[in-house]
Amino acid sequence: MSRFQYSEQEKDLNKVLKMNQDRSLSLRNNSDMAATRQAADATIDSSLELLQSLGKVADVEKLKQEITAQGTQRRLEHRPELEAWDEIVRQANEYCPTLVALEDIMSASEIDASFRELDTINKEFSRQTSLINKTDLSFLAIATALQVTKALLFPYIAAKAGYGSGFDPSKRMAHNDKSIEQKHREANDAFKEKKLAGNKGKTGYWINILYQTPPYDITRGSPAAGIQLHGGEHRLYTLGHDPILGWLFGTMNILTDIITTNDFQSRRVQRNPMIILPGNVPISTMVQESQEMIQADRLNLPAAIFAQAQHLKSDEFTKAGLPVPVLAVINEQFASKLYKEHYDALCFSRDAKIVGASFIISVLIDMIIGLTHGLFRNESVPKDIYEVRTRKILLISNSIASASTIINASITSNPKNLDIGSLLNTVAHLFLDIRFIARIKQEYIEAQIQNRLRAEFEEIDRIYREI
Repeated sequence: MSRFQYSEQEKDLNKVLKMNQDRSLSLRNNSDMAATRQAADATIDSSLELLQSLGKVADVEKLKQEITAQGTQRRLEHRPELEAWDEIVRQANEYCPTLVALEDIMSASEIDASFRELDTINKEFSRQTSLINKTDLSFLAIATALQVTKALLFPYIAAKAGYGSGFDPSKRMAHNDKSIEQKHREANDAFKEKKLAGNKGKTGYWINILYQTPPYDITRGSPAAGIQLHGGEHRLYTLGHDPILGWLFGTMNILTDIITTNDFQSRRVQRNPMIILPGNVPISTMVQESQEMIQADRLNLPAAIFAQAQHLKSDEFTKAGLPVPVLAVINEQFASKLYKEHYDALCFSRDAKIVGASFIISVLIDMIIGLTHGLFRNESVPKDIYEVRTRKILLISNSIASASTIINASITSNPKNLDIGSLLNTVAHLFLDIRFIARIKQEYIEAQIQNRLRAEFEEIDRIYREI
């Protein structure tokens, strides 16, 4: 039982190493080849003795020096043709059909020596990327001060912008306000005239799509159909009113006279009189019927999209407003709570802009710190190694700033004090910087191992050149 776990790639590599190890041992232990080597060595020794007896010692030494000088940069001339890796793996799987563990290739002492060597390389990497000099520590202090100051100022600035607050219904228009209806009608008329002019005056069902009530605005018949839609809150439960999902589901609803609720259940809507009919309509059926309507008249889809846009626009600034996008699908109770507190899509959009601005400011601070820190790099320090130190500075400073905003929100028991933009920036650093540091560390370790292997290969070449 191996003390290690292996990926599929590592399992293949172990088999290849085992196969090559066994082949090398068989070559070394081959008695015929050993005899040939001994005979060749004996011939060389006897030749040297003969030359020495003939007084050619100086000539032999001079020849050795010339060969050595000529072969300093020379590599082995006769190299085997390299096979494709997949072919090598296939041969190794045939040679070792069962699992090969590291313990089958190396002794316990060799494994321990390898880990000691790895620890040495890791310590050297840590030494080169540690924030131990005055320059790095100064940048860390400045970055932390800027990010923490920004996080602590966030609640006061955000409060002035109304962050996290609902709207005042008294400052909104009624859903059937005459000015809204007039603007809606004028927009429909303008769209109709434009399309008629481009369609040589040809009318079609697309005109009905423009002027008729969208099916997802109907509540009559909902109890009999097994859904509860009441008053202005029906906007919360119908996907046609969702500021994001509405562009897909609302448009399909308009094309097919179907209403889709936040549980993704759909019902048919009858017109004249308008009522929701019992019985579910599969989404696949709604998609198919939408495609048929689009193919029936090229103006049906543009009219449906325009009608959807106008309906969302007409509801946006009313007392009921539009729900927070997608939230009713994820958490209906929380979405309902916000909606009843007059927190709608416009409030969400306002807060999203505030969070976005906070995130952008954090990123700008990071950019300034990162670019300025880069100016202090000594040419003797590899760029990747220095960038690890830069990213550590940004990661630590952002983590401290995020901790400060979490503590602030916890002490004050006010979630509005939580700087989400700062948290998002920290999460981005945790995801990107840790991956970057791990990649650079892996490349550093591999480079160190390659350098040591290259030294061994050069020593082998040197031995062969002297033969």
